[in-house]
Amino acid sequence: MVEPASSPTPAGPGILAPVDGPHEVAPLAEAGATELYGGVWAPDGEPGLSATQRTFASAHFADEAALRTAIRTARSLGLGFHLTLNAPLYAPQRLESLLALADRAAGWGATGVIAADPGLLAALADRQRGPMLTLSTLGGALNAEAFRFFERYGISRAVLPRHLTLEEVRAVCRGVPGVEFEAFVLVGACPNEESLCTFQHVSPSKRWPCEISYRLTDGAGEPLPADHPLVRWYRQWGETDRRLGCGLCAVPRWVEAGVRHLKIVGRGGPTAQKAANVALVAAVLRGEVAEVPRAYRERFGRPCHRLVCYARELWSGRPAS
Repeated sequence: MVEPASSPTPAGPGILAPVDGPHEVAPLAEAGATELYGGVWAPDGEPGLSATQRTFASAHFADEAALRTAIRTARSLGLGFHLTLNAPLYAPQRLESLLALADRAAGWGATGVIAADPGLLAALADRQRGPMLTLSTLGGALNAEAFRFFERYGISRAVLPRHLTLEEVRAVCRGVPGVEFEAFVLVGACPNEESLCTFQHVSPSKRWPCEISYRLTDGAGEPLPADHPLVRWYRQWGETDRRLGCGLCAVPRWVEAGVRHLKIVGRGGPTAQKAANVALVAAVLRGEVAEVPRAYRERFGRPCHRLVCYARELWSGRPAS
């Protein structure tokens, strides 16, 4: 096992950006990313079998050669790199090949691994001088006690679930001082709790189940009335775009609470969009954005919406026009 290179320590919160190919590393670094994360679609010896939770090939590096190039380029530019092995559960017979992939990535300079499966986490933690371990939201930790449980599996970082309130974020960060926390800051919201959702995201159109219109019925198969709370909730989600989640207004509160890293969603998206998202987060961190709602509208072409806000307590209901 080759000991991974240490990750650079930013002066303020780091920006963790998604990456799918070597060509994206330099633009993301130039936009302000301090760390990158990504995975490979088909590890050596497992052709066509995704090693991550993402279910489409374009959200991954095409092969390990491309992954190796990206990791080495990132490290040459002073960026950390985290390998995603974040499916909530792997077949036991796959663990050895995943451990071997993690070893190879560490040898190329990867900072760590993002994982959720307790069996994989335990196996990675048992490696002598193994990689830094980040707990994915797919691990299902929803409070401080759950994160303390995963500390036994060797995690030193963890991604906070999107639905936590500001006070809950504060309680988790202060209740688990041995773990560094990441918060999702841009794009990708959902009406469901990620770790508990059983929808399959396999449509070739990349239109996911929570975006598709469907009828809500009771136990007897009868349609729920229009004033039913679930119907009202579902109807509200139709007023916004779940892909445009945002927590920019919460950044000062998160930082004060102890969040150390801001994570941007977007594996499988266009390079220019990823870079633009990184640049917006970096501008907010530098204090260059006077009105966040206005900047959000300029970036995404629509006003912010309470349902896709990661800090609804701060949402004014009067987004900038």
